[in-house]
Amino acid sequence: MPRLPLPTDAWVRALLAPVLVFIATALDRNYQTDLWHHLARGRAIVEDGGLLDHDRLSFTVPGKAFQDANWLWQVLFYRLYELGGLPLMQAVNSLLLAAAMALLVRLAWRRSGSLPIATAVCVLVFFGLWQVLIVRPQTFSLLLFVLLATILEAAERRRWLLALPPVLVALWANVHGAFPAGVVLVGCYALGAALEKGDAALFWSDWKRAASPFLARTWPWAVCLLACAAATCVNPYGWRIYEFVLLTTRVASARRIDEWLPPGPDLLIGKAWIASLVLLVVLLAVGRRRPAWREVLLVCCFLPLACKSVRMVAWWLLVCAPLLAAQLAALWREWRPEPNQIEPARPTVFAGMACAVMLAAAGLSLPWLERFNPVFALPGRAHRTEADLQVMVDHLGAEGHGGRVFTRFSWGEYLGWGLAPACTVFMDGRIELYPDEVWALYGAVTRGRGDWQQVLDRHGVDYLLLDTAGYHAELLPLVERSPEWRATKQQGSAVLFERRRERVAGRLTGAKEAP
Repeated sequence: MPRLPLPTDAWVRALLAPVLVFIATALDRNYQTDLWHHLARGRAIVEDGGLLDHDRLSFTVPGKAFQDANWLWQVLFYRLYELGGLPLMQAVNSLLLAAAMALLVRLAWRRSGSLPIATAVCVLVFFGLWQVLIVRPQTFSLLLFVLLATILEAAERRRWLLALPPVLVALWANVHGAFPAGVVLVGCYALGAALEKGDAALFWSDWKRAASPFLARTWPWAVCLLACAAATCVNPYGWRIYEFVLLTTRVASARRIDEWLPPGPDLLIGKAWIASLVLLVVLLAVGRRRPAWREVLLVCCFLPLACKSVRMVAWWLLVCAPLLAAQLAALWREWRPEPNQIEPARPTVFAGMACAVMLAAAGLSLPWLERFNPVFALPGRAHRTEADLQVMVDHLGAEGHGGRVFTRFSWGEYLGWGLAPACTVFMDGRIELYPDEVWALYGAVTRGRGDWQQVLDRHGVDYLLLDTAGYHAELLPLVERSPEWRATKQQGSAVLFERRRERVAGRLTGAKEAP
């Protein structure tokens, strides 16, 4: 009877970063920004049996056409929600992120030949990505990006694997708008393969002798790259899907959405980006390892993107991790040469206990076991903003009539999920959908500008759902003093104001009686 493999120290190192990712994301009880409008659209697709290509959730741009580049993710996660609600979605999301990190550890290990160094670098990547690891379509992008890099790395030895990237890119173009990052990744490997052996230099002296090996080595990569570029058009919108990508990038940057601002030391991901950049410069300066052409190209492509946007730092950290691990391992071997004979890893009691503790902690972090986890015994640790918003959704639903709601755009997603079409919102998290004038009016009301009441009157807003935790610090006192509004419900930091119907009736009567 075959014996089961017992844990070694290598198991502990390989599991550390993926388990950290799983535990951190499974324990997260912060508001799931950028989730609920996706679920609302996934529900509409399932119920209608076709894509939702026009707005149903707002009253500022009702019926406006848009491209839904995330439709497949929306359908998949809506089905998960039907099976097990938010806990099941969060658990699956954590598994996907942990799988992405496990692949990254493997990639860094293969590149460096040192599992401890690969683990240390990937732990740095985990802390850098921690703040952006929530339940949303980007999870699939992170997983597909690392999986694509793993396949491209292996394709240098097994060329038949180059048939897989176009399939992954085609899938990617239907789950999240970051699919161009995959094409850039393939392009870096393809161009790197063309430059790596140095045959290009022979073209100047003996092009006939250089052409044959050069073409033999590069044509599979060139075909793969072209196929990947074509695969991005395998979606309901064809090549026009790039319009969505460009519009989202331009609008989010222009409106200074946090994720689209340049990274800085005020954010954890900004600190990780600075640390990775400094470490890479130092290692390249003091180490003797020459980076491969593909590594140089990856740095040249993804570093400028990361300098411009926090959202792009994720790709930088993923491409930087194997390079950092390789440079660190090479420098370590220069300082401390390894012995000629390395003893095979042996199972140890410590390794078995460490693996058991990590797996037990991961299991205990599952949402269904929340009441047994001591982390949630801390005050407010188990509280979800969604629970407060659901109280408001139930209250508004019990009113028996619809209405128009103004709230912070991230909360507008949950109201659209819970109340549409009976109640619609001023704006939600689909930044690319709303024109500049709607964004400006949203900001004017949120900041309590002098004409905030006139803006609400002009749009016929019936309810205000305000955040007492600071987001509506300027608007809240104005609403509390206004005779037009009365507070009807409060739950957590969410307070609901309803327009006084008698004030509306009085204004209308006065307007009719005026000469």
